[in-house]
Amino acid sequence: MRILIVGSDANAYSIAKSLKNNEHVDIVFVTSCSGKIEEFAENTNISETNNAELLDFVIANDIALTIVTSISAISNNIGEFFNDARRLILAPSSDAAHIALFKSSAKKTMYRLKIPTMKFGIFERENQAIDYVSAARRPLAIKTDVHIPGEFPVFAESFTKAKNILEKLFISPENKVVIEDYLDAKEVSMYFLTDGYTALPIGNCASNDLLFSYPDSVISPDNYVSDELESKIMKEVVYPVIDDISTKGQPYCGILGVDIFLSGDNYNVIEFNPFFKQMHLQTILPLIKSDLCDLFLSAASGSLSDEYQYIKMYNYSAVSEIKPQNKIDENEQCDDENLHIAYTSSSKIIFTQTARTLTRAKQELKENIEYLTKIGE
Repeated sequence: MRILIVGSDANAYSIAKSLKNNEHVDIVFVTSCSGKIEEFAENTNISETNNAELLDFVIANDIALTIVTSISAISNNIGEFFNDARRLILAPSSDAAHIALFKSSAKKTMYRLKIPTMKFGIFERENQAIDYVSAARRPLAIKTDVHIPGEFPVFAESFTKAKNILEKLFISPENKVVIEDYLDAKEVSMYFLTDGYTALPIGNCASNDLLFSYPDSVISPDNYVSDELESKIMKEVVYPVIDDISTKGQPYCGILGVDIFLSGDNYNVIEFNPFFKQMHLQTILPLIKSDLCDLFLSAASGSLSDEYQYIKMYNYSAVSEIKPQNKIDENEQCDDENLHIAYTSSSKIIFTQTARTLTRAKQELKENIEYLTKIGE
């Protein structure tokens, strides 16, 4: 089987590396131009937003499945483009992914479906937004409407700060912002694989900002996410959302991420994601025991419910941390088979350590990174 991955970040790197070791996969092609990925995949050197050229490549090279990790490609509607040509692809259409590509769409959908979320306002005019924050309870989270990978909301504890933020965001008249109440609560991300009709949990994670005093650290699974909570989110959030999307004629096929604030037994949905966040996939991927290629094929072909009742996960813990590439000696090998390495498109390396316990994973990751960093100095 031949597979094409449309993407250029660490997600494309890790999925390509994982699938290359699959007994059913003959060759993996990737749109990435990273030299590192050429160790186990073939570069196409085609832009991830050039739908026509990518489709021609798929047809010419007899590609069985296309997997899209690129948010830009999803926004460019590669999912519908390939589906119209009857080529298997794991990616939602841009219409189906609208709730994950635009925060205003997510908020409106949650309000209509009565899904718990924070009090919010959506604004296209600066003066209306400023009037809102002047009377709102603070602190507030202020966000751009368009989903941008790696972007974080800006928090405003005062009216002056909120006003300054809004003035900067509304430099362009086409801008739209979402303002919502800030919650001091535990934040987790849950991910689901769906063919548009059936959805299955495929991992959860949470940021671990205090780990090694470094802000870009993630752990999986998070102990706040119980089986009961997972079932509740499936029933009250995921299925209402994918059912709502399917009634509009274009089922959501792919990965749906749900960011959630947890406070005791209560939850509030923050927003949705059209694929795994880069750090999150690195932490979750080593824990997936089920055949990844078969899972993605089942979802893309609409047969997920026929072939899977649940996705098997290893009973391990994982922790990831990101480091600048120039701080690491890449010529030195670490013998730890439980250390996984992925390269980003921005000259950084994501290290992921798995172990029986989270405490052990943290300690071993710290030791391995210190070892590789000292060698590189």
